[in-house]
Amino acid sequence: MKKVLKIFLITILVIIVLILGSAIVIPIVFKPQLLELAKKEINKNVKAKVEFSDFKVSVLKGFPDVYIGLMDLSIVGVDEFEGQTLVAFDEFSVRVDIKSVIGMENIQVNSILLSNPVMAAIVTPEGKANWDIFISEWEEEEEVVEEAEGELMSMKVALEKFEIRNANISYNDGQAGMKADIASLNFMLTGNMGLDYTELQIDTKISGLDFIMDGMRYIRNANVGFNAGIGADLVNSVYTFNDNHFSINEIMLNFAGAVKMPDDNIDVDLVFSTSRTEFKSLLSMVPAIYMKDFEGLQTSGNLSLNGWVKGLVTETALPSVGIDLAVDNARFQYPDLPKSVEKIAIKTKVFYDGTNDDKTTVDISKFHFELANNPFDITLSVRTPMSDMEVTGKFMGVIDFSSLADVIPLDDMSITGKLESNLEFGGLMSYIEKEQYEKFKADGSLKLRNFELESPDFPQGVKILETDMNFSPKYVQLASFDARMGASDIQLDGRLENFIPYVFNDQTIKGTLNLRSTLIDLNEFMEGETEETEEVQDTIPMSVIEVPKNIDFVLSSNIRKVKFDKLNIDDIQGKIVVRDGKVMMDKLGMNLLKGSMNLSGEYNTQNVEEPKIDFAMDIKEFDIPTAFNSLSMLEKMAPQVKNITGRVSTKLALNSLLDKQMSPVLNSLYANGMLGCKSIAIVNAPTFTKIGDLLKNDAISNPRLKDFAAHLEVKEGRIYIKPFDTEFSGIKMNFGGDIGIDQTIDYKIKMEMPRSKLGPASQALESVNAFAASKGISIGQSDVVKINFLVTGSATNPKVKMDMGDAAQSVKEQVKEQVKEKIEETVDKAKEEARQRAKAQADKLIQDAEKQANAIRAEARKAADVVRKEAEANAKKVEKEAKGKGVIAERAAKAAADKIRSEGEKSAKKIINEADAKAKGIIDKAKAEAAK
Repeated sequence: MKKVLKIFLITILVIIVLILGSAIVIPIVFKPQLLELAKKEINKNVKAKVEFSDFKVSVLKGFPDVYIGLMDLSIVGVDEFEGQTLVAFDEFSVRVDIKSVIGMENIQVNSILLSNPVMAAIVTPEGKANWDIFISEWEEEEEVVEEAEGELMSMKVALEKFEIRNANISYNDGQAGMKADIASLNFMLTGNMGLDYTELQIDTKISGLDFIMDGMRYIRNANVGFNAGIGADLVNSVYTFNDNHFSINEIMLNFAGAVKMPDDNIDVDLVFSTSRTEFKSLLSMVPAIYMKDFEGLQTSGNLSLNGWVKGLVTETALPSVGIDLAVDNARFQYPDLPKSVEKIAIKTKVFYDGTNDDKTTVDISKFHFELANNPFDITLSVRTPMSDMEVTGKFMGVIDFSSLADVIPLDDMSITGKLESNLEFGGLMSYIEKEQYEKFKADGSLKLRNFELESPDFPQGVKILETDMNFSPKYVQLASFDARMGASDIQLDGRLENFIPYVFNDQTIKGTLNLRSTLIDLNEFMEGETEETEEVQDTIPMSVIEVPKNIDFVLSSNIRKVKFDKLNIDDIQGKIVVRDGKVMMDKLGMNLLKGSMNLSGEYNTQNVEEPKIDFAMDIKEFDIPTAFNSLSMLEKMAPQVKNITGRVSTKLALNSLLDKQMSPVLNSLYANGMLGCKSIAIVNAPTFTKIGDLLKNDAISNPRLKDFAAHLEVKEGRIYIKPFDTEFSGIKMNFGGDIGIDQTIDYKIKMEMPRSKLGPASQALESVNAFAASKGISIGQSDVVKINFLVTGSATNPKVKMDMGDAAQSVKEQVKEQVKEKIEETVDKAKEEARQRAKAQADKLIQDAEKQANAIRAEARKAADVVRKEAEANAKKVEKEAKGKGVIAERAAKAAADKIRSEGEKSAKKIINEADAKAKGIIDKAKAEAAK
């Protein structure tokens, strides 16, 4: 850290010297050209967009000092950080004594000002930082630093004031799960830093500090201040704290001690204690209390807070920290509320070992309060948290939530109910892991009765009628759980294992539970829900529901009804497994869409950025109009289904990626199965309407089809239907083709119909008969006519081309029977045979290509699964090896494991994409050969 500080200071000195030198020797006339040249050169050497409006050097503005200023600078990211500002400020200026500039030996810097800076540091989940913008790294950094030090140490630079005005800083580390925001930071450092020893004065104020880690907000909009007088031995890099005050909200701390930086390490030796002993100052750290009429809060009681920080800051270690907190006989009450919290007593000791995390200890020997005359006591002790955590504690007492509104202003929140806790536990986590339950103490119960919560975040309300949890070393018996959320209800009972390691050591909780419900209305919990208006949206937006990886539940489910978007599902019964970031179903039965379905497969959020589904469905007699009106995906993929009535059954395999709204990514959707269709009627479908118009036959415009079976495949954004046979109104039909998500269609329809249904199209055949008769040939009229239709265009505006070649061919066959002796018969037959042979060869060529392509796709998916499994195994190995090696090691391992999983998924996708491309190329080549 000290090396970084040295590099920073040396860089600032070099910049100042170069600026001063340039100001003397470079003519002002070249300023515009130099500004553009500087911008161009800077942008050539960074992976970012750098802009600034002006660079000023003036003697008049700063007289008798030289003023140097860089104005309106911004550094904006590119690539994955496109449009995100890394650094921006209004002004960075330096004022230097003009006499010292002339001598260039003892430079007197009177002030440095950084005005309105905005800084946003970002680390992606993969570990890439947005501040890593330099294209070429420094080579031989140590030598460069030492050489620069040697040259500059002979030059003395005295800085009197360094000021930052109104800085706003954010840090978002997606890899570590950490986020911090600093609003309106003002910093002032004064002192004569040109001396060997000087007195420094630091004044710092932050109007809003927020800190979140692992999804938990530890600090919310806190006011922070730091005022310190520091004795600085700049020769030996020793900084001694004199009169100083650090505050966060109402807590005031005084520091004493020293910080030494003799080399690259930092040696810290500090003690601190609170200068305010009022209990009220501690309450300022509770957001729910501090944000509501804190000034009028009535309190009594004593507070003692002190501690120490001692040790080295190195690349592998941090200083050790000790904190003692004690509160005695405290209370608080809001002046406008009738009740108070009484007899608050706290005794807490925390020790963090900076060199060995496993020696860290937490002791809460006493935490007592009485809410509405109901006492509650908590004790907790933690030892050896990294190797084999030993935890002991108890939670004893009653909390009447109905009294909270009499103690704390709840604004728009309403809460009632009563919690009774009688729980004691103690022992090593290894006792549970090794199933040595007799060595671990866990005894007691938790009971919750008539709990109700309503707030803007839960407008539908949450009610827990009863919850009974009975604890033992081996498991927690969930005797009952009965909850209501809006119109929904959930009842649970069963057994939870590994509960205490889950709470204290982030291990996986296991459960075998029975789930029952009469109604689960998922629409009440989806994002974007609004009150009903005259225009009701067709769909309700969602966000990805991440399945926790540290939950292993087996749920025997019996749910009477589920509402999801416009879909109603009844009588859900079967096994649901929640495990390792996935929800898995095994022959889960349900009734929906006026039919039934058995569902097996999984919803997978192991990579929450790319959730996916993989299902096998056994569907029996879904009603098609009900399905179209209930499933938004059908409207997107096949809007023409709205023109169809009837029922469909299928055994369908389906997999797809999901987007941020949990809808299938249509280009990734793959499905394969047989459709069994009953009582199908097609009404006002554009394709059949146009065919009916061509033949002047209403039965074709709105056909009612005989039951049929068809093979369906969905891939690469298109639905493929293999040709199938059916009939309607005495007309035989063969239908096949495909439709895309862009609604482009490519159908081939073959019909065999009685001549009586042909309409005006029969005139073409009559002309053939007349021509034959003029040559003395008599042709009998066939009762059946064959006609083909080629349909392209779009589903809503199809282009229909009629081909009567088969009908004409039937007449030719009659002619051939009567004039067999003629040479034309031989020629025609030879041509037909050649055409059939060519067609057979072409069909075989395409079929062989499809088989080869399917084999390539299958092998690719197997290979991809192997890559995913290897990546998951390697990731778990990294996490396992880091277990017990400290928080830093475990966080680093988790980040590395996540990166391994991500790289594995990318490799798997690459294999599949390459295989799909290769397979498509084989089929396209075969089709081209077949068309010759």
